[in-house]
Amino acid sequence: MGRFKGNKKSTGSEKPSLTHFLCLPIITSASRPEIEASLNTFKGSVTASAASQSPADDAEEDMIATSIHPKAIRPVGTLHFTLGVMSLDDTKLAAAVNLLKELDLKSILDRASLERVSGHETESKVLNEDFVGEAPSAAEIPHRPLALDLKGLQSMHPSQKTSILYAAPTDHTGRLYPFCLALQKAFSDKDLLVSDDRKLKLHATIVNTIYAKGRRKPEKPKTNNQLSNIPTRTQDADTAQGHGPYANAPLKLDARSLIEKYADYVWAENITLDRLAICEMGAKKILDGDGNVVDEKYTEVASVQLPT
Repeated sequence: MGRFKGNKKSTGSEKPSLTHFLCLPIITSASRPEIEASLNTFKGSVTASAASQSPADDAEEDMIATSIHPKAIRPVGTLHFTLGVMSLDDTKLAAAVNLLKELDLKSILDRASLERVSGHETESKVLNEDFVGEAPSAAEIPHRPLALDLKGLQSMHPSQKTSILYAAPTDHTGRLYPFCLALQKAFSDKDLLVSDDRKLKLHATIVNTIYAKGRRKPEKPKTNNQLSNIPTRTQDADTAQGHGPYANAPLKLDARSLIEKYADYVWAENITLDRLAICEMGAKKILDGDGNVVDEKYTEVASVQLPT
């Protein structure tokens, strides 16, 4: 006998709509050339045979690919370290911006330096991808800008069936992770971040197959009265689906050989992080005067400069 199926999830279990995220942008005028060159080299190598391999628009089953679709590689302008995702109305957004502007970042970074020196052994065991080498003394890192190297390729999931590959930061002073934890806590304490009990994993997403999954092709950008570098909203995939504890992608990648090949790949060295930002979900395409997409980036609602 036929019957109606009930909803799998009740209204009370609905996930919050993600609107913004707190992050440390990686791309600056100084870091962009090296990272962009590294991304282009990587993309040219890993996508040569993948351009024609596109998942069916209506496929419901997970797919496992062995090569990377070009659209899965993130544009250089989108690279950042996410500290937390947000679900904000206008009132809470204003509160988040006010908190951002009120933070004493120099004091927070100074405390991170001391915590790193005193807690080096414990942190190293927990955060093995973020810190290398011996702990420096406090006198060795006074008021130094927050700089790091971006190397290697790691998987967010089991490498034989993953959807996200990333580069992890190497901070030789050991301040980055405790600094980020303190920033995350400041916003969490004010109930401005979506709750997520996973350990913070600082990462720069290089590949996310959610952006290559089958979907209706977007309309061709209009060219009438266009100006150079006009931002336009990306297709549906580039929204909250790529962020936070609820991110999911139907297209999986067997990345074992890629991870081994690019284990020592240098994306950039001595990147100086220059700001803390609240960004809108959904990267925007940047078009040139002819309507060609030349990059993507997230809109920064507010940002503050990091200590130099």
